[in-house]
Formats: sequence, C-alpha cells, structure tokens
Amino acid sequence: MEMGFSKSNITLNHKEITTLDKLVINFIEAMGDVDYVIVSGYIAIFFGRIRGTEDIDILLNKMDIKQIQELHVGLLKSGFEPVNNVKDAKEAYELLSEGSSLRYAEKGTWAPNFELKFAKTSLDRHTIDNKIKVTFNGKYSIYISPIELQIAFKLWLGSDKDYEDARYIYNIFKAYIDTKKLTEFVSELRVKKEIVRKVLGGSDEAK
Repeated sequence: MEMGFSKSNITLNHKEITTLDKLVINFIEAMGDVDYVIVSGYIAIFFGRIRGTEDIDILLNKMDIKQIQELHVGLLKSGFEPVNNVKDAKEAYELLSEGSSLRYAEKGTWAPNFELKFAKTSLDRHTIDNKIKVTFNGKYSIYISPIELQIAFKLWLGSDKDYEDARYIYNIFKAYIDTKKLTEFVSELRVKKEIVRKVLGGSDEAK
C-alpha cells in the first residue's frame, strides 16, 4: 500500500478494500453533505490492523433538526436504520443534543454499527477543525482525526486493544508525526509518561 502524506491529506494507492471498508464507504455516501470525522478504532483497522470491531465512531459538527432530518432520511433510503429505536428525526436530534450517541446499522443487523455524536469538547472541536482527508485507490475518500490526537486518545482510553491500536498507528506514521503536537495531546489527556513509554517504546515522546 503506497502512501502520500501532508498536513491535511493522505493518499493511498493499491489499498485492499475490505467488506468493512465497503460498508463505511456506503454509510459516508448515505450521510450526504455532512461535516464529519471518523475517530477511534476503525482508523487502525483502515490502515491494515487486523482485528474486529462492533462500531465505527463518527463525530459530527453540530446540526439543526432540519439537517438531522436530511441525514436520517438519507440513511434510511440507503438501507440503514437506527439501532437506538428512535422513531423519527426529532427523536434523533434530541438524542444527539442531550450528548448521547445515535447508532445506525444495516437494516436487520446491529453490528457493525455507526455511532454518531455531536462534537462537544475542545478536543472534539480540534478533531473536526483539523480532520485529515484520506483519498484511496483514486476514487474513494473519508475524513479521519489528526494522527497525533488519535494516538494520544487511544493511550488515554487505556485497554490492551487501545494500546495496540496506538502502537500500530504510531509505527505506520512514525516518519510524519509532529512530536510536539503528540506530546501536547498526551499532556492534555493526562496520559502517564510510563504508559507512553510502554506503548510507544523508545520514541522521543516516551522520554
């Protein structure tokens, strides 16, 4: 898999498109013109880490009820349905506005599902404002969180699975990582230095 990297763009050639990738592509297309960013576990999986997942986490820029209506209808028309059993777009909007997540899956299934949340925190805002566009095989594109923040977030989550995700992403992007940014995010999330050292090994960030 050949990769080109810049501050706001990643280009991949010859990426193997998995069944999960196809599902994500279909879901993103069904969302329509929505300001979103994919975060958490799927990013490691997208770049080749072999593990299962039950959900794909997506942050949304705050939307009004009309926009949620368009999103909800678009997803229904494309064969996705809410796992939360919300009856209509009004309930979907209320769920998101109160800080809860809204989940959709292919009709008749519950996993993998897409967990949608409104951006709330300053780090959420940073993720939306600094998202990276990933274009692959010359025809598909998705938006993902900044690499440095993704690594720090996985270190903060703290499970073995999350540590392995952080290590995998770090090793993939080691040549491109902004050390200062990674250190700042690790500090803001109050990840202990010994955890960083344990997971990322002999990296500069671990010292």
